[in-house]
Amino acid sequence: MNLKAFKRLFKYLGRHKLRLVLVMLAAVLATVFTVLAPAVTGGITSELYAGVAGGEFDWEAIIFLLIALVALYLVSQLFTLLQNIGMTKLTARVMQSLRSDIDAKMHSLKLSYYDTHTHGEILSTITNDVDTVNSALSQNLTAIVTEAVTAIGILVMMLALSPSLALIAIAMVPVSLLASMGVMRSGAKRYAEQQELIGRLNGCIEEFYNGQELVSVFNYTGRAREQFEEINSALRVTAEKAETASGKVGPITDLVNNLGYALSAVLGCLSVLRGGMLIGDVQAMLQYTKQFSQPFTSIAGMAGSFGAAGAAAGRIFALLDAEEETPDPEPGSVPERRDGAVEFRHVAFGYTPERQLMRDVNFTVKPGQKVAVVGPTGAGKTTLINLLMRFYDVDSGAIYVDGVDTRSMTRHELRDRFGMVLQDAWLFEGTVRENIGYAEDGMSGDKIKSAAKNASVDGFIRTLPGGYDFVLDAGAENVSQGQRQLLTIARAMASDPEIMILDEATSNVDTHTEQLIQNAMNRLMRGRTSFVIAHRLSTIRDADMILYMENGDILEQGTHEELLARSGKYAALYMSQFA
Repeated sequence: MNLKAFKRLFKYLGRHKLRLVLVMLAAVLATVFTVLAPAVTGGITSELYAGVAGGEFDWEAIIFLLIALVALYLVSQLFTLLQNIGMTKLTARVMQSLRSDIDAKMHSLKLSYYDTHTHGEILSTITNDVDTVNSALSQNLTAIVTEAVTAIGILVMMLALSPSLALIAIAMVPVSLLASMGVMRSGAKRYAEQQELIGRLNGCIEEFYNGQELVSVFNYTGRAREQFEEINSALRVTAEKAETASGKVGPITDLVNNLGYALSAVLGCLSVLRGGMLIGDVQAMLQYTKQFSQPFTSIAGMAGSFGAAGAAAGRIFALLDAEEETPDPEPGSVPERRDGAVEFRHVAFGYTPERQLMRDVNFTVKPGQKVAVVGPTGAGKTTLINLLMRFYDVDSGAIYVDGVDTRSMTRHELRDRFGMVLQDAWLFEGTVRENIGYAEDGMSGDKIKSAAKNASVDGFIRTLPGGYDFVLDAGAENVSQGQRQLLTIARAMASDPEIMILDEATSNVDTHTEQLIQNAMNRLMRGRTSFVIAHRLSTIRDADMILYMENGDILEQGTHEELLARSGKYAALYMSQFA
C-alpha cells in the first residue's frame, strides 16, 4: 500500500480540519450508542428470565430498558446521518481541491510531459484515478474510525461483563489478521497493476478513436483489436486476481472468528449453569464477540479498496510532482515597444542533454518582416517556433523579442504578442463567435465581425443557422476543413498580435478555398512580423528572409534570389519542387 500517497492525501483532508473533526465526532458518538445497545438488550433478557423464574415481572424496569434501547438506536442513527452528510461534503471539497491542483499543474507542466504520455493515460489519471480515490475516502474513511471505535467500545464492554470470555475474542484477532496478511499484500500489488493497465487501456482507446480513419484506411482494424484485446485480457486477469485476493480476506477472518464465537458460547453456557453469569450477560457477550470480529474483518476487507486508492493516488501525485516549466520572473520585464522585432543570439538547444539539436543559431528579424522557415522533415522548424514561443527554454544563448530576453518576460506577456495559425485547424466546441473571440474576454461583436470579413469567412458564417451563434461541435466536424482554417485565421486576426506564426495549411482543400486561405493569410501578415513554416516554396518567394534548416541548425539564410544565386541546399530544394 502506498503510504506516502495516503500521507499526502491526508494533507488535503487537513485543509478542512473543523469539518473533519465534526465528522469523526459524529462517527464516534454514533458508534458509542450502537455499542451500548447489546448490554441493554442483555439486561432486558435477564429481567424477563428473572420474571419467568420468579413468577413476577418488573415491568417498570423492562419498559425503562426498552425505551432506553429505542433511544440508543434513534440517537445512533441521527449521528450516522450527520456523519454521512458531513463526509459527503468533506470528500467533495477534497476532490475539488485535488482536481484544481491537477488542472493548475496541467497548465504549468513542461511540454515534454505531453510528448512522453498519451492523452488517454493523462485523462485516466484525471478521471479514473481521482474517482477511485474519491470512492475510497467517501466510503471507507469514516468506516475505519467507526470500526476502530466499535472495537474499543466492545472490548471495554466485554471486559466489564466477563474478562475470561473477552480474552477468547481478543486472541482470535491476531490469528485472523496473520491468516489474511499475505492475501492483503498480494491484493494491494494486483490493484496497483490494475490501475496501470487501466491507464494503458484508455490510452489505447483514445489513440484508436482519434485515428479511426487511419485505422480503417490502412486495414489496421484487426491488429488494433488484437492490441486492445491483449491489454484488456491482461486487465481482466489482473482484476480477477485483485478481487479474488480481496474476496479471500472475509472468509478467512470469518472462519477464525466463528471458531472463537463457538468457544465463547460453550464456555458462557457452562458459566450460567454454574451460576457465574446471568443469561442476559451471556447473550450480550455473544453479541459482542460476534461484533468484535466485524471491525477487523471490515478493515481487512477495505484493503482492496485502499490498495486501488493507493495506486491511484500514487499516479495522481506522480503527475503533480512532474517537472514544471521554469517559473516566470516576478515582476517580469515588459518591452518598451510592441514592434515585433525578434533576435536569436547564439541559441543552443536539445530535447535531451545527450542529443543536442541546435548548436549556434543566430538571426535577426526586423519589425514587419516576413520570415520563411524551410527544410526537410525533422530539420527543426517546429522546434524553432517552440523556442520562440517559450514552450521550451534554450540551453544557452538567448532569444530577444522587442529587445528583451524572453526568459525575463512572463509567458503571458510574451505570448500576448503572438498569433498562430497551424496546419491542424484547432477549434473548440462552442459558438463561432466564441471561437473567433477566443483571445479576449468579452471581445466586441464589431471586432469579431471585422476579423471574419478580413479572413473572407463572414459570408460563409452568415449562411449558417444562427450565424455567429452557430455551435461548432467537438473538433468543428460540422464545417469543412477549409472553413475551419479560415475561422482560425479570423481568430488570429481578432487577437491583433505583433508577430504571426503560420504553418501553410492549404494542401487538403480545393483550389478556390486555397486561394481564399492564401489571400486571408497575406492580409493577416500585412504590417506584422511573421514566421511562415513553408512547405511549398512558391508561396514564400516574397519573404524578406528565408531560413533553410537541417538537423536543427540554420545552414543558409537570405532572400529567395540570394539563396538561388548561391546554388546551395535551398536552391536544390526549390528546383526539386519544379523539376
